[in-house]
Amino acid sequence: METERANNERESKHILRQIQDHLGEMHVKLGAVRESVGMVEVFHHPSTNASTLNYITPRKNTAWVSGTYLQQGLAHLAQFDRLPRVEYIEGLYPPAFARTLRDLGLELERETLIMVYKPGGITGHPTPTLVERPLPDGIVVRQATDQESIGQWWYVWRNSHFDVLSLGVEPLFVGQDMQATWTGQRLDYILYRNGFPAGVVRVSLHKETAHIKALALLKELRTPAMIQILQMAAVKGALEHGAKLVFAPGETEAERRMARELGFMDFGSIVCYAAPDDIARGNHGNNMELSILAF
Repeated sequence: METERANNERESKHILRQIQDHLGEMHVKLGAVRESVGMVEVFHHPSTNASTLNYITPRKNTAWVSGTYLQQGLAHLAQFDRLPRVEYIEGLYPPAFARTLRDLGLELERETLIMVYKPGGITGHPTPTLVERPLPDGIVVRQATDQESIGQWWYVWRNSHFDVLSLGVEPLFVGQDMQATWTGQRLDYILYRNGFPAGVVRVSLHKETAHIKALALLKELRTPAMIQILQMAAVKGALEHGAKLVFAPGETEAERRMARELGFMDFGSIVCYAAPDDIARGNHGNNMELSILAF
């Protein structure tokens, strides 16, 4: 029993480190500079103060980082006129780590629950096989592979008649759309209703991991069935492109429930602590990450 528990914990931490590696690499691809300072990594972006691109995080494979090392990293971040912020994956560190952050005067800014899909199962729990159901009449889902379809994707994403249903901790960036599509770093899918774009979903790819980073639907089509159609397209596309692990944010209980029906498992959370004045001033960005879109 002890051996099984240890193996499960080892597998869980390996999955969380894969997610940590994926997000770090994506932030660098979006222009953030990553520097090692003592026992932490410092991410800072030269052109935006968006919270998702300006923070410090414990270095890989560390089980603990003291307040002294955290202060060193925060001081380095401050050199770039960025406010104090620490982001980490909760399952990789003991609960006392949050107390260390509070002792430094930081407060919880956001917590993003993580859902994970892994064919073959996780920690002894089997993953159901994906079952594609027939699409409703008039509904088609296609991958965006050219400039025209990328334009349709952005039409949906920026249109006020559409609801953004989920967005993780990896912001959107307009200028790299076609480059990322051509190089296999990103998958975009568009849901059409009677020939018109009515929904979108975006997936980022890194090594053997995939992140369902954004999903939006026409407000009148925001139903569990339609959300699940886009989720299915994202997972299926990621697996076909070599991903062995797919993760997604679980923003609401309804989204988590639909993800579980596809075989996702609840898998901890990404936590961000920031200076109270930073939170009060609203410098943590919003779902659309407008400072990124302004590039």
